[in-house]
Amino acid sequence: MESRERRGRPTQSHTDPQQQPVKFTREYKEYDGSHSIWTYDLKINPYGPIMVEEFYVKGSNENPDETDENIPKTKRKYVNLKNDKLVGYTRAKELGLID
Repeated sequence: MESRERRGRPTQSHTDPQQQPVKFTREYKEYDGSHSIWTYDLKINPYGPIMVEEFYVKGSNENPDETDENIPKTKRKYVNLKNDKLVGYTRAKELGLID
């Protein structure tokens, strides 16, 4: 008897759904030393993480776009100290946040 080549979708999955973990975490490390921990619970959300924790290196800026000197002042975002929200250039100038 000759063995036939099997093509197409396999008849059974190689991973048994009951053996897959329901709750698990993944840790991602960035090039600058910061890292994030993604927590999954497939019973709560089968499509993605339920929580993401970001850990930055001490002394680094969380949003490098705010202080990048290559970005013009009109394109940057500024923090309104009264309510801790980001505002654009025109509103920041009205509030006296910038000169």
